[in-house]
Amino acid sequence: GVTSSFLKRGLEPLNVERIFISHTHPDHVCELPLFIQLIYLAGRSHPLDLFVPEEFVKPLETYLPAVYLIPGKIPFDININGYESGFEFDHDFRLTAIGNTHLKPYAEIVNKLHLPNKMQCHSFRIEASSKRLFYSADIGGFEDIRPYLDGNDFVVMETTHINLGDFFTVAPTLKVGEFVITHLGDDDEVARLHKLAQKAGMDNLSTAIDGMELHL
Repeated sequence: GVTSSFLKRGLEPLNVERIFISHTHPDHVCELPLFIQLIYLAGRSHPLDLFVPEEFVKPLETYLPAVYLIPGKIPFDININGYESGFEFDHDFRLTAIGNTHLKPYAEIVNKLHLPNKMQCHSFRIEASSKRLFYSADIGGFEDIRPYLDGNDFVVMETTHINLGDFFTVAPTLKVGEFVITHLGDDDEVARLHKLAQKAGMDNLSTAIDGMELHL
């Protein structure tokens, strides 16, 4: 999980100023309360800014006190900020949220049950100093992100939900410093990705591993 990996890397919890959540599938959001507890136990006293899809603001405001992360009990404020596609954060770096179709297959059941879910999932374009990074998060397909890839120093991209044929046709034509592939399966799948990259003449593709660092 995120919290154990964070600690194994020897990273300082108190250095985390803000957290951005792309969407609310469990594997992307379930450790958020645990991470908040981690920084609480580390002695945090200054506010923590959370940026979550707008549809998740009210559920999160209810959920955190339910797991006893109660305002007034913990010694710092948790600022929950909802965002939608097109949102821009511009402070010590710039982040732009770009909506994608990853959650659209839920539309039928959401409508049938009259759920409040808005099926919000976002990729992130991040600019820091003179560097640009694009993070796909989970997507509905390669076309969700294709227009945003060219010109990035790093593209961190999941491959579970894309057509690899389309990707390996387009990727060699793009000016990207390095593709970092995530959301991976077993060793055989990783080896297959590297073979496809070699066949496409790509020498700028790597597969993510725990502890990998990208220097912006």
